[in-house]
Amino acid sequence: SASSSASSSASSSASSSSSCPECPKTTCPPERAGSADVVAASEGVLLGGRPPANASAAKEEEEEPCAEIAEHASELEAQVEQLVRELRAREDGDAGSSTAELGRTAWKSVTAVDRETLFRDALAGFPYAAGSSTSRDALIFRSSAKQDAPCDELNVVVASNKAGVCLAVFDSRLPVYQMLRIDRTPGGRLLEAEKKKATPRKYLPPAADAYSAERLSARAVVLSQADTLPRPLALKEALEATASFAARAPRLVSEVRGLIRSHKLASNPAKAVVVMATNLGTVDLVANFVCSCTSAGLAERVGNVLVFAADAATKTLVEALGVSSYHDDALGDLPIDAAKAYGDHAFVRMMWLKVTAVYLVIAAGSNALFQDADVVWLRDPLVHFGTADPLVDTFWMDDGARSQRYTPFYANTGFYFLRANDRVHYFMHRLLLSYDNILAVRSHQHALIMLLLEHCAKYGLTVNVLDAATFPQGQVFHHKKSLMQDIVDGATPAVVFHMCWTAGRVDKLKYMKNMGLWFLQPTCTLESWQAANHDLRASGETDPDTAASAAAPHDRAACCSGVKAFQAPTPYVDKISISSK
Repeated sequence: SASSSASSSASSSASSSSSCPECPKTTCPPERAGSADVVAASEGVLLGGRPPANASAAKEEEEEPCAEIAEHASELEAQVEQLVRELRAREDGDAGSSTAELGRTAWKSVTAVDRETLFRDALAGFPYAAGSSTSRDALIFRSSAKQDAPCDELNVVVASNKAGVCLAVFDSRLPVYQMLRIDRTPGGRLLEAEKKKATPRKYLPPAADAYSAERLSARAVVLSQADTLPRPLALKEALEATASFAARAPRLVSEVRGLIRSHKLASNPAKAVVVMATNLGTVDLVANFVCSCTSAGLAERVGNVLVFAADAATKTLVEALGVSSYHDDALGDLPIDAAKAYGDHAFVRMMWLKVTAVYLVIAAGSNALFQDADVVWLRDPLVHFGTADPLVDTFWMDDGARSQRYTPFYANTGFYFLRANDRVHYFMHRLLLSYDNILAVRSHQHALIMLLLEHCAKYGLTVNVLDAATFPQGQVFHHKKSLMQDIVDGATPAVVFHMCWTAGRVDKLKYMKNMGLWFLQPTCTLESWQAANHDLRASGETDPDTAASAAAPHDRAACCSGVKAFQAPTPYVDKISISSK
């Protein structure tokens, strides 16, 4: 039969390979016997779909290492055997085993299953975006006619459901693990609109024959996220920043590792360093976090915090709070003042400090709990992560946004936990090299989520998105008022709260004070820290007496002197307000 002949061909190929006198450097052609379909398929697989075009190419193939060729040959033989099995199954069971809709494909059945149930089962840890589709079901294609046959591997595709969008599914022994979006409109209408939106001033209409049948016979029209492409200025700035940091990275990692060890910063249930990054413009928020730890009965956890400061004067002011701090000029030329709005110059440049800070801690071999300065602790998150699933590499606060920009994780990059292993180390290494992309999209969050998905799919990086009721943030405050009321009433025990989703620091402070989450004494204001910073800079930041005098009114004892034990409802305001106005 065709299948038995094909099996003979496959085994003959295997045996002739093993009998080659110089297996590492010679190619033994398989015996051409059996089904024409199998022979053609096996030839295509064995040659990788690209036979040497000339003698020099063949010579290059002959010079591949022996172990690599042997491994490759074994893999190819397994693929040919699988093709044989598929052909046998097709010949034995074609009649009536596959539906008419599936045609001449390897699929034998397609089943509609509950969409949410399948999503939560297959993509555990991914947030389920309930409002992203009106579909109640999802489709599973199986190579078995039994609609309840188990799947050893489930390939997941989340495709657009916009009008006019179609989904083409190709079964293959050589799968492509990137979904390509192909423009099928006349004249590349979608692609051209995408190009024009990305660079309106530089956009030039296509030539008359750009989308002719002849041109398109050799060029797929692939849609992309053109707005994420870094421009020359971003490339230049990123190259300078990365090169400066990379040249000093071994020293920086060594110094941070020494600081972690000498201060025992990772001595806690999660064996993690609490990492923060600040400039002068957010030092009052850092101080408020420190006081929130005192309020929650977690004052000892301040000893696990390492704040990366944008300048030496800010480092001195942070240390006066009893918090370990680190600064080095190799971290870059960073802004002093707080960002006035999301995505502005100061906001984007401080993203570089956030990336380098976490990278240094992970490279030093410690787990990292990174948080923005506008986070307060209500309970101990280090206990939570210390008892969390050890097979999860990364934990992320749920941002609450359900937009295409942040799909599929919708991770908030203002609060996350990373385990110091090889997968995470490489992820942070790649993020460090993605500063050009951060500059292009003006968002640390956007660039990170794109990379997070890639590393999840390619390198097995595991991701968990935290429950928004336990780890709430600004989206909960603004859009889930009943949940927010339960949190401030103590009915829902939150671990931390992150006051993001605000237009700027004025609103941020107002909302935190309204909820009783502002713990600083009235004398500890940003203006007072700015005056102290001015004195430090005027003294050249080297005179210890000046430094002590400038920092004294801003130490932990002074700024947290009125802190009360945390309870709900809070004792800090007469009436809690969760109004967004």
